[in-house]
Amino acid sequence: MRYVRVFTDENGRSAFEDVEVEGALAVTVEGVPPLLVSGPFPASSMLVVEQPPGGTPDWEPHVAPRRQWLVVLSGKAAVTVSNGDRREFGAGSLLSFEDTEGEGHLSTPLTDDLSYAMFPH
Repeated sequence: MRYVRVFTDENGRSAFEDVEVEGALAVTVEGVPPLLVSGPFPASSMLVVEQPPGGTPDWEPHVAPRRQWLVVLSGKAAVTVSNGDRREFGAGSLLSFEDTEGEGHLSTPLTDDLSYAMFPH
């Protein structure tokens, strides 16, 4: 399994890191054959966020309000970190936002149907 980590480096600047997690075959539910499983990863709650009709005004650079997983459910968004690197993420993308201090990152909705689930960790 692969996810993208957005974190604060030692200079207070946000950055990307591609993380690859090894999966192991495991039975998750009786009656289902073994599947590749990664984790468990801690999470305490879930928020589902959708853009309001008509989209949203421009977003400002910001830090994550807490360490959190984010799963893009629909639509597409871009994330830009301190050095100007920009990546686009669509449905199914998994990110871990850990830049809770420093310069933060800029999120930019690219479609009007953007929705995502956030899981604090």
